Amino acid sequence: MLALSAPMLAGPVEIIIHPSSKVTTITRAELSKIFLKRLRTWSDGTRAEPVDQVPSSAAREEFSELVHGRSVVTVEVYWKRMIFSGRGVPPRELESDAAVIEFVRSTPGAVGYITDSEELEGVVKLTVED
Repeated sequence: MLALSAPMLAGPVEIIIHPSSKVTTITRAELSKIFLKRLRTWSDGTRAEPVDQVPSSAAREEFSELVHGRSVVTVEVYWKRMIFSGRGVPPRELESDAAVIEFVRSTPGAVGYITDSEELEGVVKLTVED
């Protein structure tokens, strides 16, 4: 289930953040900007550390459509342009929900998404509003 608040978004993706974060709610537009690295800090001033799943994952496709309003391919094209122009690099990509949970748990300012509520010890769900 999606930690993105109803009625805005509903789907199998949950957004998780590092437990030290003071942020409990974020807009979909702000979350998209964090993952596109157009917004580099949380509202409390902490550096944002987004982590994506690999492009072939169902979670990545769902997240891209729900949060960015774009396909994974379109987001990848955005990042290729940013890299080519020297204006940025994409977030780290991890292979699984478990890897994302571990990264978020161990990285202050981290934010990621997972497809199910497996062991969420050491991370906090983030509520996303429209």
